[in-house]
Amino acid sequence: MRKERFLLILVFLVLVFALTQNGLQAGKAILQISETSWDFGRSPQNSVLSHSFWLKNVGTDTLRALNVAVA
Repeated sequence: MRKERFLLILVFLVLVFALTQNGLQAGKAILQISETSWDFGRSPQNSVLSHSFWLKNVGTDTLRALNVAVA
């Protein structure tokens, strides 16, 4: 009887933990980036170079980009 009760409580706790983890993922902003770096290679001095990085929010909440800076 004690083993059955212990197993039942253990299964309950595992289910609660799993559902809580899934619930925490819902309502989050998740950033997906097309690429994290780009190498322009060799280029003439004073040339203007550009490249687009595509950012996408694949989460369900609003994504806010704060304190963005180039490295």
